[in-house]
Amino acid sequence: MKIEEFTLERIQSLYENTVEYNLSDSGVHPYSLRELLTPEQQSQVLDVELGYGWTNGRTELRQAIANLHPNRTPEHVMVTNGSAEANFILVMSLLEPGDELVVFVPNYLQIWGWARAIGVTVKEVLLREELGWTPDLDDVRKAVTSRTKMMTICNPNNPTGAVLSRETMDGLVGIAREHGIYLHADEVYKGAELDQDEPPSFADLYEKAIVTNGLSKAMALPGLRIGWLVGPVEEIYTSWQRKDYTSITTGAVSEFVAEIAVQPAKRQEILSRSKRILRENLALLQRWVDANGDLFSFVPPKAGGMAFIRYAMSMNSTDLVHRLREERGVMLLPGDVYGMDRYIRIGIGAPAHHLEAGLERLAAFVRAQAT
Repeated sequence: MKIEEFTLERIQSLYENTVEYNLSDSGVHPYSLRELLTPEQQSQVLDVELGYGWTNGRTELRQAIANLHPNRTPEHVMVTNGSAEANFILVMSLLEPGDELVVFVPNYLQIWGWARAIGVTVKEVLLREELGWTPDLDDVRKAVTSRTKMMTICNPNNPTGAVLSRETMDGLVGIAREHGIYLHADEVYKGAELDQDEPPSFADLYEKAIVTNGLSKAMALPGLRIGWLVGPVEEIYTSWQRKDYTSITTGAVSEFVAEIAVQPAKRQEILSRSKRILRENLALLQRWVDANGDLFSFVPPKAGGMAFIRYAMSMNSTDLVHRLREERGVMLLPGDVYGMDRYIRIGIGAPAHHLEAGLERLAAFVRAQAT
């Protein structure tokens, strides 16, 4: 088996901790346990027994996650070590060599890469910038064939921050239902919508939908490494069988804290904090783009902790990112890792002073190349 390098993760793992200003993250500045938990809960953490738990996730945690959806039980939920493991198990549970997978791009390409590695035919449907980085449903209909097993989309989208309209969501469900295929949605940015109410989950719209979610992005708790799948009972049980071959179980402390975080009132408290940070930073970014409109442009994100920025110079995006890191101490992600040169992804979940300083260095670097 040949696995293509996951360039996005390789770049981040090599360099994100070596720069003065890391603007490559797509989540929100994380909590500490002291900030997140009450004094009583902090004391309770010290009494958590560090043994093996349920291999599919603590029953109480799975129930709390199931409660985020109507008519779901713990049997509809698989708890994983981050949403990355959830995506990995999803591929290994539902796809086989020779199947077709429709992937909407630009996108976080973990599923794209792993599916290709096991012999799945991956077909791409472009999200259209002129449609606010959402798909044209006619493009989707043309891509789906009798061999298609699953469609996968990230909503809200990574890297653009686009949010699908309810009409488009219903259209995708209609196409999936017509062909009897699975519809997977990565929903790790769900709840961080900036100017609208939180939309429904695809899991609540379609009987063959399976969603990935977790605490790393909108919920600002990446260090817990808690993710999950929600879907039909049979498919979730199949994913449990695969998890027995991977990490076995998640951490006892992480599950204890996660159960607190996903309770409705606490979840809304966390998401309110995330939205406040993101709205303030998006306004800062918009002012910066306006002031440097000869160099940069973008479709403002509707959700999530990042923006996808087009730049007006001939330099390759990977070259730009590496030179910026080496010469100015600022880390971004190149559009190349999404297959789209002349774009960069900028994280907007960092503290405002950190974002502002990094943007100033980026603008100065680009202007210096133009002189």
